[in-house]
This record gives sequence, structure tokens and C-alpha cells, in this order.
Amino acid sequence: METVRIRTPQSLLRLLPHLVGAPEPPCLVALPFAGGRSGMPMVLDLPDRSAVAATARAVRGGARGADAVVLVACLADPLGTGALPRRLELARVAERLERAGLRVLDALALGPDSWGDYAAPDAARGPLAELDLLDDPAPGVPLPAPIPGAPETGDDRSIAAVLGWIDALGVAEVDAARDDPIAALELAVELAPGLGSGPGALGVDPARAAALAIGLVWSPPVRDLAIELALDGVDAARATLAALDRDGDVAGDAAAARFLGTGPAPDAARLLDRLRRWSAIAEAAPLELRAPVLVIVGFLHFFAGRGRTAGRCAELAMAIDPTLTMAPLLRDIVDAKGAPDWVLRPADPE
Repeated sequence: METVRIRTPQSLLRLLPHLVGAPEPPCLVALPFAGGRSGMPMVLDLPDRSAVAATARAVRGGARGADAVVLVACLADPLGTGALPRRLELARVAERLERAGLRVLDALALGPDSWGDYAAPDAARGPLAELDLLDDPAPGVPLPAPIPGAPETGDDRSIAAVLGWIDALGVAEVDAARDDPIAALELAVELAPGLGSGPGALGVDPARAAALAIGLVWSPPVRDLAIELALDGVDAARATLAALDRDGDVAGDAAAARFLGTGPAPDAARLLDRLRRWSAIAEAAPLELRAPVLVIVGFLHFFAGRGRTAGRCAELAMAIDPTLTMAPLLRDIVDAKGAPDWVLRPADPE
């Protein structure tokens, strides 16, 4: 059974149809948790003031053994921009549950137009579009073919060839590649289709180039460069590298905003080509060294509007290396946004 981590309200609301089907509003869904693991969800009548005590008793009775609960009010009418419906009633249910020792982790409202958070009733409502990314691609985005899914283990010959070069590469070679990481990354990507086939006509082994790139992207700045190379090309990556040397965090902040999916749309053909090539490198990487490359592939899926596959790449990377902080960051970006601006809100044709 696959473990699913719930990190944001959006990720929980996306899972709701899989947990309880399509509950007919108005109703209250209560999802209990024990030690961080979810239990059997409950679907109850949405309480009015007279039913607060009975609703709290029903939640406690159905959540025996649980230490926390999430409440989701599924509403029949649009939320709009006004006060969230049943706010007082939900607050009173939550107070009774807290007094009984059952912590309320979240209280959310889900309407036919948007979702809201009772803990932040004045905040902007979340669009339902960000909850519609249960399947790839994002709504309204055509599916190019062929396009890879989340990388899995490749053929034994490619993995053995890459591992052999990882063991054979010397410190001097890796240090030299760090002096010009863009050239090393571009070579690995160019040769990726030939992994496992041995040296080409010029005597360069694709497995060696891949091994060098796998070693380089353990460094977060180089990993960022690899992602930017795939997204915006060599000129943009060289400009970022120069700005990092000159301005430090300023350039880092600009790159971070780009990784959130802002700015102009990238060249789609280039992005998908790089996605296929980095997927081939990820599949040839030995399992214990695969996590940073999975993060690169995951970001490229996100950029292409494939949030579910991007999230899967992040989960695989976290399972291999729980200390890799960029993997949960990718997962959170996917949960919060689903797809980049250029996918969800493409520019109008001139």
C-alpha cells in the first residue's frame, strides 16, 4: 500500500473524493488521526446550533483511539468572499473536541466555487482549479506523446555502467567539472539517449557523463542550475551563475520565484526533450544516488503541468533520502500550486 503524506489543506482536499467518495452537501466530513496516521473517515450532517453537542459526541465516538481530527464542511452554496458559513457551529464543535482531548488539526470549508480555512476566515479563498490536479496533465493541457512518467529502475547494463564510472571518477575530475558545471550537465543530457551503449564515435562514454552529472547535482546550486538549464537554456543558466558570483542571495531569490512557476512560458519542445533525457539519467542512477536526479525530473514534470507525477517524484526522492530538503519543497509547491502560471493561465495569443 502506498503511503500518502498530507502536507497542506490542498493535498487533503484533493484526497477527499478518494476517502469518502462524493459526499452530498451539506455535510461534515471528519477524518481522525492517530500518531499521524489517518483512520476511518466519517460523514455527518452539517451541524446547526442545536446539534453542536451531538455532532461532537458522534465524532468522538467514531474516532476512538485517535488523538486528532480534521473537519471539512462540504457546503452546497458558493463560498464567495463573505464570512464562511457555519463558522460559529464548527468552532463550538472544535472546542468540545479539544476539551475531550481530541485536537482539531484543521477545519476547512469546501464549496462548489472554492475552498476556505476556518482558521483564516478573512484570507483569500482557494480556487477549486488547484484541487483538480489528481490526474495528469493539468486540466485543459494537451498530453504530448511520448512523455515519461516518474522514473523507475532502468536496465541493469546502464546502471552497472554508471556505477562503474562513479567508482572510477577521481576527485580531480569532479573538481574540474565543478569549475564549469554547465558544460558537464549539458554533455550528460546530450548523451543520455546512449546510456548503456558504451563509448560513441568520439570515445566519450554516456555513462561517464551521467555519472559525473549525478555526482555534481548533489550540490544544491548545481541542481538548481540543471533545472534552469532545462527550463530556460544555457544563456539563462550562465547569467544566473554570474549573478550568484556577483550578487549572492539576490540571484537565488530570483531563481526561486522562477521555480514556483512564474514568468514567461518556457519552450515546450525543449522542456519535454530535457524531461525525457533527465528521466533516462534518473533510471540509470543507482538507487542510493537517485534522489537529487528525481528532484530535477520532478520539477520538470511540474513545469510541464504534471503535478501528480511531480509529487510522485518528490515522494520517491524523500523515501530514498529523507534529508534532501528540496524534495519536500517540491511536494509543497505542487500541493500549493498544482501547476505553473503558464500552464494554469496561459498568455492570450496576440
